[in-house]
Amino acid sequence: MARLTGFDWLKAQIEKLVTTTSKHKELIKKITEIEPNVYNEFREWTPLKLILLNYSLQVCTKIIENCRNIFRNTYYVDLFSGAGINKIKDKDDFFIGSPLIAALNHSNSYSELIFCENNPKYANALDLRLRTLNKNNLTIKQSYESCLSHILGKVDARYTYSFFFIDPFSFEFTWEAMEKVLKVRSDIVFTFMTSEIYRAVCSARKGYGGKDTLNKMFGNQSWITANHSEELVDIYKGNILKNRPNAPILTIKINSDANFYYHLFFITNQTKNRNQWLRAIEKAKNEIEKNSSKAVRIALEIVKKKQTQLVFEK
Repeated sequence: MARLTGFDWLKAQIEKLVTTTSKHKELIKKITEIEPNVYNEFREWTPLKLILLNYSLQVCTKIIENCRNIFRNTYYVDLFSGAGINKIKDKDDFFIGSPLIAALNHSNSYSELIFCENNPKYANALDLRLRTLNKNNLTIKQSYESCLSHILGKVDARYTYSFFFIDPFSFEFTWEAMEKVLKVRSDIVFTFMTSEIYRAVCSARKGYGGKDTLNKMFGNQSWITANHSEELVDIYKGNILKNRPNAPILTIKINSDANFYYHLFFITNQTKNRNQWLRAIEKAKNEIEKNSSKAVRIALEIVKKKQTQLVFEK
């Protein structure tokens, strides 16, 4: 069978996330009946981020399952969990969020799955939804700042592996927190809101404020040297490497139709075989970067049988 690529690859990945086409659709239907009006609302480019998470988690989990003789305890940690169900703004398209991607597909592979959410409405809905799975899920109804020390107390131990999904809205995740996560044996998917951060940099340079927020996010004033948004990605990557030398890092650019984009960082550890498995993540990176929110919108229409023929203008 030929390997899927391009738009066909995107369609296949989206099908795994849409609530009515996922292989877990019957269970998801029951979950969505719990607090049905509580969900996170996003734009069309959000599924691209979740595709990368799902793909990365599949790759990393398979490797960890083959290393049971090394890792006695394994943890999945989601520091900005949301409600578990996402809806595309101004559409009737629902898809599973990061907590359900992990809980539905990988609960049996981890000692515990830990979810932090400080919005009471989202946290309560997520907790109720995860309880229906009767799995090893822990919902912490607090901000990541309040629960990170507790989490690190679990994951920062010998013979322990952790996968962190860190998905802030903008500047919420501080460098102090990132340093702590980098010190433990972890794979990390981190959302870096590139264009929004660069707007803040330009504003700070003009004296409109925001320097303290940027300093907290980068851990220093390194951001001030950026002459365009892409340089911010390199600067942040450089800061990571100072704390985790030789760490393999992939950056994946997520584009919208409008003049907005952000990057996902995939951060791992150097391995003896020079991380040959990273080729799978690189494939996902290449496929995701080929597509934009327009492609996602069309793919959703096809997946949900709203259109039977593709007319795709390049």
